[in-house]
Amino acid sequence: MQNIIQKILEKLQNLNKKQIVIILTIFLIVISSAFVFNRLSKDNIETGIWVKGYHMNDVDLDTLSKYGIKDIFLHSSAVNIYGEKNVSNWIKIANSKNIKVHIWVQCFYDKIWINPINTTTKDCNYPYFNKKLDEIKKLAAIEGVGGIQLDYIRFPGNAYEYDYSNGILASNAITKFVAMVSDELDDNLTLSVTVMPEKEGINYYGQDSQALSWYVDVIIPMAYSGNYNQSSTWIKEISSYFKHTAIWSNVCIGIQVYESDTNQTSLSVEKLRYNCQAALNGGSDGIALFNWEFMENWFDLNSLK
Repeated sequence: MQNIIQKILEKLQNLNKKQIVIILTIFLIVISSAFVFNRLSKDNIETGIWVKGYHMNDVDLDTLSKYGIKDIFLHSSAVNIYGEKNVSNWIKIANSKNIKVHIWVQCFYDKIWINPINTTTKDCNYPYFNKKLDEIKKLAAIEGVGGIQLDYIRFPGNAYEYDYSNGILASNAITKFVAMVSDELDDNLTLSVTVMPEKEGINYYGQDSQALSWYVDVIIPMAYSGNYNQSSTWIKEISSYFKHTAIWSNVCIGIQVYESDTNQTSLSVEKLRYNCQAALNGGSDGIALFNWEFMENWFDLNSLK
Protein backbone atom coordinates (compact mmCIF):
# COMPACT_ATOMS: atom_id res chain seq x y z
CA MET A 1 0.00 0.00 0.00
CA GLN A 2 2.83 2.39 0.85
CA ASN A 3 4.40 1.74 -2.59
CA ILE A 4 1.11 2.55 -4.30
CA ILE A 5 0.70 5.79 -2.37
CA GLN A 6 4.31 6.73 -3.13
CA LYS A 7 3.77 6.16 -6.87
CA ILE A 8 0.61 8.28 -6.82
CA LEU A 9 2.46 11.11 -5.08
CA GLU A 10 5.28 10.87 -7.63
CA LYS A 11 2.75 11.12 -10.46
CA LEU A 12 1.15 14.19 -8.88
CA GLN A 13 4.54 15.86 -8.54
CA ASN A 14 4.99 15.61 -12.29
CA LEU A 15 1.74 17.45 -12.96
CA ASN A 16 1.26 21.19 -13.12
CA LYS A 17 -1.22 23.01 -10.87
CA LYS A 18 -3.89 23.12 -13.54
CA GLN A 19 -3.77 19.38 -14.08
CA ILE A 20 -3.91 18.75 -10.32
CA VAL A 21 -6.96 21.02 -9.99
CA ILE A 22 -8.70 19.14 -12.83
CA ILE A 23 -8.00 15.76 -11.20
CA LEU A 24 -9.21 16.95 -7.79
CA THR A 25 -12.33 18.46 -9.38
CA ILE A 26 -13.16 15.18 -11.12
CA PHE A 27 -12.57 13.31 -7.86
CA LEU A 28 -14.95 15.61 -5.98
CA ILE A 29 -17.59 15.28 -8.70
CA VAL A 30 -17.39 11.47 -8.51
CA ILE A 31 -17.68 11.51 -4.72
CA SER A 32 -20.58 13.99 -4.80
CA SER A 33 -22.38 11.98 -7.46
CA ALA A 34 -22.02 8.81 -5.41
CA PHE A 35 -23.44 10.61 -2.38
CA VAL A 36 -26.42 12.04 -4.28
CA PHE A 37 -27.18 8.74 -6.02
CA ASN A 38 -27.01 6.83 -2.74
CA ARG A 39 -29.36 9.26 -0.99
CA LEU A 40 -31.82 9.40 -3.88
CA SER A 41 -32.00 5.61 -4.03
CA LYS A 42 -32.99 5.34 -0.35
CA ASP A 43 -36.61 4.89 0.73
CA ASN A 44 -38.11 7.26 3.27
CA ILE A 45 -40.58 6.93 6.15
CA GLU A 46 -42.67 10.09 6.49
CA THR A 47 -45.30 9.13 9.06
CA GLY A 48 -45.08 5.81 10.86
CA ILE A 49 -46.38 4.10 13.98
CA TRP A 50 -45.32 1.02 15.96
CA VAL A 51 -47.91 -1.70 16.64
CA LYS A 52 -47.31 -4.62 18.99
CA GLY A 53 -48.11 -8.04 17.56
CA TYR A 54 -51.06 -8.88 19.80
CA HIS A 55 -52.74 -5.58 18.87
CA MET A 56 -52.76 -6.29 15.14
CA ASN A 57 -56.48 -7.01 14.87
CA ASP A 58 -57.37 -4.16 17.23
CA VAL A 59 -55.95 -1.49 14.96
CA ASP A 60 -58.46 0.59 13.03
CA LEU A 61 -56.63 1.00 9.74
CA ASP A 62 -59.20 3.53 8.53
CA THR A 63 -58.33 5.78 11.47
CA LEU A 64 -54.60 5.49 10.77
CA SER A 65 -55.14 6.30 7.11
CA LYS A 66 -57.47 9.19 7.96
CA TYR A 67 -54.86 10.87 10.14
CA GLY A 68 -52.00 10.43 7.70
CA ILE A 69 -50.15 7.29 8.80
CA LYS A 70 -48.26 5.87 5.81
CA ASP A 71 -46.12 3.19 7.51
CA ILE A 72 -46.79 0.63 10.25
CA PHE A 73 -44.07 -1.22 12.16
CA LEU A 74 -45.83 -4.48 13.09
CA HIS A 75 -44.03 -6.54 15.72
CA SER A 76 -42.88 -9.93 14.45
CA SER A 77 -44.78 -11.66 17.28
CA ALA A 78 -47.92 -11.10 15.19
CA VAL A 79 -46.75 -13.93 12.93
CA ASN A 80 -46.50 -16.33 15.87
CA ILE A 81 -49.86 -15.23 17.28
CA TYR A 82 -51.97 -15.07 14.12
CA GLY A 83 -49.97 -17.01 11.50
CA GLU A 84 -48.38 -15.88 8.25
CA LYS A 85 -51.59 -16.07 6.20
CA ASN A 86 -53.58 -13.84 8.55
CA VAL A 87 -50.73 -11.37 8.80
CA SER A 88 -50.44 -11.27 5.01
CA ASN A 89 -54.19 -10.68 4.65
CA TRP A 90 -54.02 -7.86 7.20
CA ILE A 91 -51.12 -6.33 5.32
CA LYS A 92 -53.14 -6.42 2.09
CA ILE A 93 -55.91 -4.45 3.78
CA ALA A 94 -53.37 -1.92 5.05
CA ASN A 95 -51.84 -1.66 1.58
CA SER A 96 -55.29 -0.96 0.11
CA LYS A 97 -55.38 2.12 2.34
CA ASN A 98 -51.93 3.22 1.10
CA ILE A 99 -50.18 2.07 4.28
CA LYS A 100 -46.92 0.11 3.99
CA VAL A 101 -46.27 -2.54 6.64
CA HIS A 102 -42.77 -3.21 7.97
CA ILE A 103 -42.06 -6.18 10.23
CA TRP A 104 -40.58 -4.94 13.50
CA VAL A 105 -37.80 -7.31 14.63
CA GLN A 106 -36.03 -7.33 18.01
CA CYS A 107 -32.43 -8.30 17.33
CA PHE A 108 -30.17 -8.48 20.38
CA TYR A 109 -32.79 -8.42 23.12
CA ASP A 110 -35.73 -10.74 23.66
CA LYS A 111 -36.36 -11.06 27.41
CA ILE A 112 -32.56 -11.38 27.74
CA TRP A 113 -29.68 -9.55 26.06
CA ILE A 114 -27.68 -11.41 23.42
CA ASN A 115 -24.09 -10.29 23.00
CA PRO A 116 -23.24 -9.43 19.37
CA ILE A 117 -19.67 -10.47 20.17
CA ASN A 118 -18.37 -13.91 21.14
CA THR A 119 -16.25 -13.07 24.18
CA THR A 120 -14.33 -16.35 23.88
CA THR A 121 -13.16 -15.93 20.29
CA LYS A 122 -13.28 -12.11 20.46
CA ASP A 123 -15.11 -12.05 17.14
CA CYS A 124 -18.62 -11.34 15.89
CA ASN A 125 -21.27 -13.72 17.17
CA TYR A 126 -21.78 -15.22 13.72
CA PRO A 127 -23.83 -18.28 14.82
CA TYR A 128 -26.44 -15.94 16.30
CA PHE A 129 -26.13 -13.52 13.36
CA ASN A 130 -26.93 -16.32 10.92
CA LYS A 131 -29.80 -17.64 13.02
CA LYS A 132 -31.39 -14.20 13.26
CA LEU A 133 -30.77 -13.55 9.58
CA ASP A 134 -32.68 -16.71 8.65
CA GLU A 135 -35.59 -15.50 10.79
CA ILE A 136 -35.57 -12.07 9.14
CA LYS A 137 -35.48 -13.57 5.63
CA LYS A 138 -38.58 -15.65 6.40
CA LEU A 139 -40.41 -12.59 7.72
CA ALA A 140 -39.36 -10.53 4.70
CA ALA A 141 -40.76 -13.22 2.40
CA ILE A 142 -44.30 -12.89 3.78
CA GLU A 143 -46.52 -11.66 0.97
CA GLY A 144 -47.14 -7.94 1.14
CA VAL A 145 -44.36 -7.04 3.56
CA GLY A 146 -42.86 -3.71 2.55
CA GLY A 147 -39.93 -3.47 4.91
CA ILE A 148 -37.94 -4.73 7.87
CA GLN A 149 -37.51 -2.57 10.96
CA LEU A 150 -34.56 -3.63 13.13
CA ASP A 151 -34.87 -2.84 16.83
CA TYR A 152 -32.44 -3.49 19.69
CA ILE A 153 -29.46 -3.51 17.36
CA ARG A 154 -27.28 -2.54 20.26
CA PHE A 155 -25.55 -3.35 23.50
CA PRO A 156 -27.40 -2.50 26.74
CA GLY A 157 -25.07 0.39 27.56
CA ASN A 158 -21.71 -1.33 27.99
CA ALA A 159 -20.43 -1.53 24.42
CA TYR A 160 -17.08 -0.06 25.47
CA GLU A 161 -16.34 -3.29 27.36
CA TYR A 162 -16.13 -5.22 24.09
CA ASP A 163 -13.63 -3.17 22.11
CA TYR A 164 -10.69 -5.55 21.66
CA SER A 165 -7.09 -4.89 20.67
CA ASN A 166 -7.41 -7.33 17.75
CA GLY A 167 -9.56 -4.78 15.95
CA ILE A 168 -12.95 -6.25 16.85
CA LEU A 169 -15.09 -3.41 18.16
CA ALA A 170 -18.63 -3.38 19.49
CA SER A 171 -19.68 -0.93 16.77
CA ASN A 172 -18.10 -3.10 14.09
CA ALA A 173 -20.19 -6.07 15.22
CA ILE A 174 -23.44 -4.09 15.13
CA THR A 175 -22.64 -2.62 11.72
CA LYS A 176 -21.61 -6.04 10.39
CA PHE A 177 -24.94 -7.57 11.39
CA VAL A 178 -26.91 -4.77 9.74
CA ALA A 179 -24.76 -5.09 6.60
CA MET A 180 -25.54 -8.82 6.48
CA VAL A 181 -29.27 -8.10 6.71
CA SER A 182 -29.01 -5.43 4.02
CA ASP A 183 -27.21 -7.82 1.66
CA GLU A 184 -29.96 -10.44 1.99
CA LEU A 185 -33.00 -8.22 1.52
CA ASP A 186 -34.57 -7.44 -1.83
CA ASP A 187 -34.07 -3.89 -3.06
CA ASN A 188 -37.82 -3.28 -3.00
CA LEU A 189 -37.93 -3.69 0.79
CA THR A 190 -37.31 -0.72 3.08
CA LEU A 191 -34.70 -1.38 5.76
CA SER A 192 -34.82 0.81 8.86
CA VAL A 193 -33.07 0.68 12.23
CA THR A 194 -33.82 2.26 15.59
CA VAL A 195 -30.95 3.89 17.45
CA MET A 196 -30.62 5.46 20.88
CA PRO A 197 -30.96 9.28 20.78
CA GLU A 198 -27.58 9.92 22.31
CA LYS A 199 -24.36 11.36 20.92
CA GLU A 200 -22.33 8.68 22.74
CA GLY A 201 -24.09 5.92 20.81
CA ILE A 202 -20.86 4.26 19.68
CA ASN A 203 -19.32 4.13 23.14
CA TYR A 204 -22.36 2.86 25.05
CA TYR A 205 -24.46 1.02 22.48
CA GLY A 206 -22.12 0.15 19.62
CA GLN A 207 -24.32 2.20 17.26
CA ASP A 208 -22.28 4.07 14.66
CA SER A 209 -25.08 5.93 12.91
CA GLN A 210 -22.88 7.18 10.09
CA ALA A 211 -21.66 3.66 9.28
CA LEU A 212 -25.15 2.19 9.67
CA SER A 213 -26.63 4.80 7.34
CA TRP A 214 -24.67 3.32 4.43
CA TYR A 215 -26.57 0.02 4.72
CA VAL A 216 -30.10 1.16 5.59
CA ASP A 217 -32.77 3.35 4.09
CA VAL A 218 -33.82 5.03 7.31
CA ILE A 219 -32.23 5.68 10.71
CA ILE A 220 -34.81 6.13 13.50
CA PRO A 221 -33.45 7.84 16.64
CA MET A 222 -35.84 7.11 19.51
CA ALA A 223 -36.20 10.67 20.79
CA TYR A 224 -38.56 9.74 23.60
CA SER A 225 -38.48 13.06 25.38
CA GLY A 226 -40.47 11.94 28.42
CA ASN A 227 -38.02 9.18 29.26
CA TYR A 228 -35.18 11.70 29.11
CA ASN A 229 -37.16 14.44 30.88
CA GLN A 230 -36.59 16.72 27.90
CA SER A 231 -38.59 19.24 25.87
CA SER A 232 -39.34 19.68 22.19
CA THR A 233 -36.16 21.76 21.94
CA TRP A 234 -34.18 18.60 22.71
CA ILE A 235 -36.12 16.70 20.04
CA LYS A 236 -35.17 19.35 17.50
CA GLU A 237 -31.50 19.14 18.55
CA ILE A 238 -31.51 15.33 18.30
CA SER A 239 -33.09 15.56 14.86
CA SER A 240 -30.43 17.99 13.67
CA TYR A 241 -27.59 15.93 15.13
CA PHE A 242 -28.62 12.69 13.45
CA LYS A 243 -29.46 14.41 10.18
CA HIS A 244 -25.85 15.57 10.05
CA THR A 245 -24.48 12.22 11.29
CA ALA A 246 -26.45 9.62 9.34
CA ILE A 247 -25.34 11.14 6.04
CA TRP A 248 -26.07 8.16 3.77
CA SER A 249 -29.70 7.53 4.78
CA ASN A 250 -32.92 9.32 5.57
CA VAL A 251 -33.75 10.12 9.19
CA CYS A 252 -37.11 9.54 10.86
CA ILE A 253 -37.48 10.65 14.48
CA GLY A 254 -39.30 8.35 16.90
CA ILE A 255 -41.78 10.37 18.97
CA GLN A 256 -43.15 9.15 22.31
CA VAL A 257 -46.95 9.57 22.40
CA TYR A 258 -47.25 9.25 26.19
CA GLU A 259 -45.66 11.12 29.09
CA SER A 260 -42.97 8.56 29.98
CA ASP A 261 -42.46 4.90 30.82
CA THR A 262 -43.32 5.73 34.43
CA ASN A 263 -46.41 7.75 33.45
CA GLN A 264 -48.18 6.30 30.45
CA THR A 265 -50.76 9.05 30.12
CA SER A 266 -51.28 9.93 26.45
CA LEU A 267 -49.94 13.30 25.35
CA SER A 268 -52.35 16.06 24.44
CA VAL A 269 -52.81 16.91 20.78
CA GLU A 270 -50.99 20.21 21.30
CA LYS A 271 -47.91 18.65 22.91
CA LEU A 272 -47.76 15.78 20.45
CA ARG A 273 -48.07 18.08 17.46
CA TYR A 274 -45.39 20.38 18.89
CA ASN A 275 -42.97 17.48 19.42
CA CYS A 276 -43.55 16.13 15.91
CA GLN A 277 -43.06 19.55 14.36
CA ALA A 278 -39.87 20.04 16.37
CA ALA A 279 -38.40 16.89 14.81
CA LEU A 280 -39.18 18.15 11.31
CA ASN A 281 -37.85 21.60 12.16
CA GLY A 282 -34.58 19.94 13.13
CA GLY A 283 -34.26 18.47 9.65
CA SER A 284 -35.81 15.03 10.05
CA ASP A 285 -37.29 13.47 6.91
CA GLY A 286 -40.21 12.05 8.88
CA ILE A 287 -41.66 11.06 12.25
CA ALA A 288 -42.81 7.76 13.75
CA LEU A 289 -45.12 7.44 16.74
CA PHE A 290 -44.35 5.11 19.63
CA ASN A 291 -46.76 3.50 19.93
CA TRP A 292 -50.31 2.67 18.85
CA GLU A 293 -51.69 1.42 22.17
CA PHE A 294 -51.01 4.77 23.89
CA MET A 295 -52.13 6.95 20.98
CA GLU A 296 -55.44 8.50 22.01
CA ASN A 297 -55.34 12.09 20.82
CA TRP A 298 -55.06 12.01 17.05
CA PHE A 299 -54.46 14.92 14.71
CA ASP A 300 -53.91 15.12 10.96
CA LEU A 301 -50.23 14.32 10.47
CA ASN A 302 -50.49 15.78 6.98
CA SER A 303 -50.78 19.20 8.63
CA LEU A 304 -47.16 19.01 9.76
CA LYS A 305 -44.76 21.15 7.73
